[in-house]
Amino acid sequence: MSTPLYLIATIYPKAEHIDFLKQEFANFVSEAYMEPECEMYDLAQGEGEDTWVVMEKWSSKASWDDHILTPHVKHMNSIDKKFFRQPTDLGFLNPVPVK
Repeated sequence: MSTPLYLIATIYPKAEHIDFLKQEFANFVSEAYMEPECEMYDLAQGEGEDTWVVMEKWSSKASWDDHILTPHVKHMNSIDKKFFRQPTDLGFLNPVPVK
């Protein structure tokens, strides 16, 4: 049995590009959920619209490795950095074995 992989990605959109990026991320999340080993791929925001968090859960590290090679990930990575205040922070997490 594979160990699931969790990822928290914190995204920093510029205010003037919020509407454009919302549409791009809506498409992106829909595409991610169609991947066979995507268990969770949710976009959330805190207070205000200037910081977003993507919460991901993949069946395994290998399934995430496959995910980053997909056309929709390549498209998101091709979006000009001028749309963001700073680079995305990625935090990878592993489940804590509890017996």
